[in-house]
Formats: sequence, C-alpha cells, structure tokens
Amino acid sequence: MKKRWIRRILYSVMALLSILICTFIWADHELNKVMGKSTKNIDISSIIKPSKILQIRNVNVLSEDCSHFIKNQNVLIKDGVIIQLSENPVINKDADIIDGTDQYLIPGLVDSHVHLKESKNDLFLYLVNGVTYIREMAGQPVVLEWRKAIQKNGLGPRMFIASPPIFSESGLMGYYYGWTRKSINYSNKEDAQKAIKKISEQGYDAIKMYGFVNLEMVKTTNEIAKENNLPVIGHIPLVNLETFYHSGQKEVTHIEELTIKTIDEFGKPISKNRKEYLEFLKVRSVQIAEKLKENNISVTSTVGLCESFVEQRFNLKSKLKEVELKYVNPKIIEGTPLYKMGWLPGKSGYEYDGKDEAKAKRSSLIFWKTYVEAIHIMTKAVADHKVPIMVEQMLMYLFLFPGFLFTMNWNPCPNPE
Repeated sequence: MKKRWIRRILYSVMALLSILICTFIWADHELNKVMGKSTKNIDISSIIKPSKILQIRNVNVLSEDCSHFIKNQNVLIKDGVIIQLSENPVINKDADIIDGTDQYLIPGLVDSHVHLKESKNDLFLYLVNGVTYIREMAGQPVVLEWRKAIQKNGLGPRMFIASPPIFSESGLMGYYYGWTRKSINYSNKEDAQKAIKKISEQGYDAIKMYGFVNLEMVKTTNEIAKENNLPVIGHIPLVNLETFYHSGQKEVTHIEELTIKTIDEFGKPISKNRKEYLEFLKVRSVQIAEKLKENNISVTSTVGLCESFVEQRFNLKSKLKEVELKYVNPKIIEGTPLYKMGWLPGKSGYEYDGKDEAKAKRSSLIFWKTYVEAIHIMTKAVADHKVPIMVEQMLMYLFLFPGFLFTMNWNPCPNPE
C-alpha cells in the first residue's frame, strides 16, 4: 500500500513537471515569436547595385545651415563620399546616373529611440527611408552582432546600442524579468559591478535604466557606470524628480516619463479634475524644464505615439485599415495570447479593456485626451527652455514603422511663420 502511494506521488510530480516544462517551452516560443525571431530575413541581393561612382543629376540639395534648398544641383559621389557639387553635370562615363529632378537630397536622418526586436529586416526599412543612424534603446547580443557585420562590410544604419534594461529585482522575480523582458537584474553593489563591467566589455554604448529600479541601485548604477565611462540613459526610476535631477542620469527616453510624474504629484484623478490638472501642469512643466536644463539632461520625444493613444484605445479597427501592415513584422502584428503585445483587436495592450459602460468609457476618453494635451504642454515647456530634444519613433509600437514616421512628418526647413 505504501509503495503504491509513493508511486502515485512520483507519477503526479512527474506529470506536474511535464506540464510545467511544456508550458515554459510554449511561453518561450511565444515570446520569441513576438520578438520577430522566427521571421525569415529578406534577400536584398537582387536590389543592391554596388557602384564606385554615382551621379545624381538635377536634385535639390539641402543647404548646410538648413535654411533653404539649393536647386538643380549635380552631385558626384565616389566610394560613398561626395566629391563634387555643382550646377553643371560632370561627364563621367563610369558613373551610374540617378535622375533627381523634383527630388530632394538631405543628410541621413537619425532615429533616437528604436527597439529592433530580433528581425534584421527592419534595418533595411530604415535605409530605404533615409534613416542612416539609429539608437537601439534596449540592446541584445544579436544587435551587437548585426552592428559588427555592418561595420565589417554589411548593409544597414550605423548604430548606438544601449544595454538591456536594468532592473533591481532578485530571486524569482529577477529571473522572471530576465526571461520575459530580457533585462539585467541586480540588487547589490557587487552584482552591479559585475553586470556593468560585462556590459562595457560586450561593447554597449550606454546603460539603459528602467523604471523599476530602487533608490539604492539608482545611486550604485550611476556611480559604477561613471567609473566605466558609460552614460546612464532611459526611464525615470523609482525616485522623485528632485532626486532624479542629481542622480547622474543624462537622458530621459520619453517625454511621457516627466508627464506621468506630474500626474502622480497632482494626486487626484485627472479625468475628474481636468482643468485643474492642466493649470497645475502649466506651472510645473516650466519648473521641470528649468531643472532639466540646469542639470544638462536631454529628452527624447514620444509625441507621435501619445497622440495615437485615443484612436488606439477607442477606434482600433478603423485605424488599422489606414495602416500599411505589409511593412510590419507579421509576428509582431499577430501578437500572442500570453499577454497583450500585438497590434490586432484583442491583442493590443492599448485597446480599451475597461467596463463596457458609457460612463467608464467616457471617463477613460477624458483621461487620454487630457494625457495627450499634457504631453503637448510638457513638450512645449521643454522646447521653450532649450532642453535638447531628440526625435524618436519608438519602433514597433502600434502604427509606427521603421523609418516611415520621418518620411511622412519630417520637414527639414519649416516655414518660420
């Protein structure tokens, strides 16, 4: 009888372990899928035509001071370097000719905040849209390898690569975030030193601070990063703004980070106190901008993404019809039932999922409209105080494609009026 019970317990344990292992394998597969890892890389060999000498004729070239376009110029390029710019076409029988009539030639664009996931195809989309430099803000070893290949003799934009995001979790939660968020976790100085030393040795350009880092590890991270000549950039961690200003971190990766802090400081529901909050913000945003300028902290913008929140939340199906999904990694569009990380209805984390009641929906709508207006107020204050602002696309969030945001909305020489 005793042996029979022991066998039953062993069988039950084995069955439970089998279920856990299968669940883990499935979850890992789903996480890799939405990272685009399983998407087949496109073959670009048929569209690449290497040329040592290239001539672009009758093109409008952006002036050095970005004040105007120089019309009908002929540009001669040799081995990737512009060697001549003139109104008269240079006769060179070895040059490949591109007709630039009614076209514009500008320097390569920079996207200051991207998330490449694990599909190399996105690198080529940047190039065809004129984005020649990107800042990967949550790097992984595979992206470091891509950069090495491009530097050697490959095709792709130049890259600044921040480390995987830093968390200050330990134990089981540390493992969980390391698995699901591909983060680096440490909760004491010794582990922080080891992790940051490794980050430096691997070749990352910066430490990516995430939002869930406690005060002790914020101080420790900035101290050790400074010793390793690595800037700390990213989210505002679990500290108040006054502490953040003096933490040593030199970049906030979203204008949202600042705005959310003011909502917390306001302390009342902004959907019920909309006017009062916006008046509070008009004063507070100026104070924040002054402190950012004083402490040489730059900001990257998320205005375009934030402006899309209302439509994503309440008009997702209609909005998706306007989007050219053929340019997006299909696995990312599909998402996963594991958690809301896709683009489609039922898979999007931005879609309204509150109570199916008119009052609840109206309250949510007021909140998000107020939120977008708050983003505009904060952005204006930061710009008015000449805080450095970098344009970012937040690649792979709904409606945002590699490189396309710039080609649709960027104006190098805006009308001063």
